[in-house]
Amino acid sequence: MGWMNGPVITRVSTAQPAAEATKAPPARRRIAGLDAFRGCLVVLRILVGSQVWGLASSVMLHAEGFGLTVADLVFPGFLFIMGLAIPVSMSVFLRSPASHDAGERPDRHAHLLRIVRRAGLLYVIGAFLGAYPFLPEALEHLRFTGVLQRLGIVYLVVSLLYVTCAWSLLPAGGTRGRGGRLLARTFLLGGFPLLCMAFWVVSTYTFHNPWPECVGVRGLVAECSLEAYVDTSLWGVEHNFDGARFDPEGVMSTWVAVVNCWAGLVVGMDVVRNRARYRTTGGVRRRVALLIACGTGCAVAGLALGLVIPIGKHLWTPSYALVTVGIMTVGFGLVLLVFDGELWPKADEPAGVGGASAGRLSRAVRRGFGPVGDTLVALGRNPLFFYVLSELVIITLNHIPVRYHGGEESLWTVGAELGLASWMPGPLASMVWALLWLLLFYVPIARLLMARGWYIRV
Repeated sequence: MGWMNGPVITRVSTAQPAAEATKAPPARRRIAGLDAFRGCLVVLRILVGSQVWGLASSVMLHAEGFGLTVADLVFPGFLFIMGLAIPVSMSVFLRSPASHDAGERPDRHAHLLRIVRRAGLLYVIGAFLGAYPFLPEALEHLRFTGVLQRLGIVYLVVSLLYVTCAWSLLPAGGTRGRGGRLLARTFLLGGFPLLCMAFWVVSTYTFHNPWPECVGVRGLVAECSLEAYVDTSLWGVEHNFDGARFDPEGVMSTWVAVVNCWAGLVVGMDVVRNRARYRTTGGVRRRVALLIACGTGCAVAGLALGLVIPIGKHLWTPSYALVTVGIMTVGFGLVLLVFDGELWPKADEPAGVGGASAGRLSRAVRRGFGPVGDTLVALGRNPLFFYVLSELVIITLNHIPVRYHGGEESLWTVGAELGLASWMPGPLASMVWALLWLLLFYVPIARLLMARGWYIRV
């Protein structure tokens, strides 16, 4: 998948000699909803990341303290799609031994090496972005954590879980006993996330921070939490995000963040194991109904748990994990319904019950939806590339000083304030600024990459 395969730019070509083409088996239908859902999250990331601080609406910024905003959906979304890609890219572990050819048996050692290498590359790229543009003050207070660093660690943990326990989902056979199979399957499908969240809850709520300013603090307070104590004790407050007592991508909160990736893994395993159903319209619609039901249940459970444990991204609380897992599962189901469940009628379909006018409207909707869908798929083919590119663009423009109104602002801020905020409300100007970057910069690059067949993989 676009997240995880090979540290090179690959070009996919469909051309082949005529003699070979006649011998080739029929092409299998690609599940467009997988790429489109990743594309939706890339769009959300660009829109959120391209907001202008001081102008943006609060809903497009991360919640201060506890709460949930649109911006708080981006990171769990990327964890979800990363988990979704794991079984799709390593589907060999979900095939029964009888179905393998001699050269197709899973080479566990080779897969483990690739998993470690990819996790390490994600961490290194994240460290590079954290140090960029390599100013002395940035290097002096360099963070050891970050978005891509967490993605690398979580990918390593969840991939190892998959490679180790996926065999338990195959038909019984071989020398492994029924008890071991049941234990591995239970751990893979439910025990693992419950263990992670239980560890977080017990350790967080039984911890008493010894710092003098935290002696009388009761309840879940970020600055006096176990997360703050562990992060500050490990590397010092100067290496936390913004010099705070805790780091939002710190050690303890990663225990719960793996749950979001695990949820994507479970959905991805369902896609691989029921691929035939996902290739028919009726099958897709039935799986979508199941996804929406499960996602709604997770979201409701998270909201209920939020009455006891506050919902918050900065500590990645279990309630936050459950709510965002539910939102992502429902979102994936809806995108799958649109792209593979034929929610929109085809342009060449007859008018049907609604008559000719309804048919014309349906075809118009289809024609208008087509370019949007193609663009989402194009963005979803290279999600990591666009994340890194957007970070480099924003960081670079934010470090270019410009004299503005007698003071000094960054080129990024001045571009939005001078060009847009001077004649429209600040939140609207910030959103328009982000949309312009998306439509005029990132979308053309995505369409070009897809037209060329280039996939930039890690």
